[in-house]
Amino acid sequence: MEKIFLENFGLLIAGVASGVGGWFFGRKKANVDVDSVQIDNFDKGLLYYQKLVDDLGVRLERAISALHLSEIEKQEVIKKFSEATDQIHELERKVENLTRELGKYKQLNGKS
Repeated sequence: MEKIFLENFGLLIAGVASGVGGWFFGRKKANVDVDSVQIDNFDKGLLYYQKLVDDLGVRLERAISALHLSEIEKQEVIKKFSEATDQIHELERKVENLTRELGKYKQLNGKS
């Protein structure tokens, strides 16, 4: 039994040494692979957020354009409202003048 153990002891040591050596040198490669995957994931995330920012920029431009058009329409409505208000005031003055003239004609005709 000892003979078998001594004959295979060298194989056992060689196997353990190659396992430790493989782990030691493979660790560096594994770390590089992990770093490579992390860089790829970072690149994908960066592209995703870049597309997101670009899309938000386009949406912002559309919103600004819509707001600008809305402001122009608002100014037009204010202008029309102001013109309508002026016209109403003018018509009120005409009604008052016509009412005074009607009162004068009634006085001339002897009606109060």
